[in-house]
Amino acid sequence: MMKALLLMTGFITALMSSASALAERLEVFRWQSNSSSPVALVQGMMAAAKLHEAAGAHVGIYRMDVGASGQPTFDYVLRWDTGEAWAKTKESNNSEQWQTFWAQAAESPSGNLLMSVEGVNWDSSVKSSAFKDDGPFRVYVWQPNAGKTAAAYAAFMKAKEIHTRAGAKVDIYSEGVGGTGAIHYVVAFKDWASMAEFGDAMAVSEEFRFLQAAAAGSVTPVASIQGEPVYYTGR
Repeated sequence: MMKALLLMTGFITALMSSASALAERLEVFRWQSNSSSPVALVQGMMAAAKLHEAAGAHVGIYRMDVGASGQPTFDYVLRWDTGEAWAKTKESNNSEQWQTFWAQAAESPSGNLLMSVEGVNWDSSVKSSAFKDDGPFRVYVWQPNAGKTAAAYAAFMKAKEIHTRAGAKVDIYSEGVGGTGAIHYVVAFKDWASMAEFGDAMAVSEEFRFLQAAAAGSVTPVASIQGEPVYYTGR
């Protein structure tokens, strides 16, 4: 059993390493508005999106609701399909356009950065353009328990199978820079009604209930948050 666990753990590590060069990569920056009106913050994000898109990134802006706190909160998300595209965007950070942007933003700050984290998609077939039609979503953050990496991987892959059949679009990410090794399980829908139907179906799903029982002890819940898109490249 121990040998099988070590082999599986090694396989998962190799899978995540090889996927990082080819799979969809994202960076999430969570901002909280300085006032009850988020107009200035969103306008700043839209201006930043144009600069990032010109430098090769796909950009998403998402309004967070349940799970957020305080003033209006938004996730500003950058996505790339290759390390080359990521590097191109990073190299643009010192451009004259960005220096002007940050100088103007500093004159009248519209928000505070709460956190930032990098993630790599478990599915190397997913492209950055695949998110332009997404609607409302929920993100569940989990920390694998010690010695339970293989069990956590199996549980999440089975959950993805169940949830996809039930109408959800599922993406799973491993944290990179800025994170602690947690897994982000994202379920997205075309609209709120579809999310509600999915929730009702899962509430009575014996298959999912059995999976939850079997996975108990493999992972620990860290956080969850719900939101909806405001903008996405090509939308």
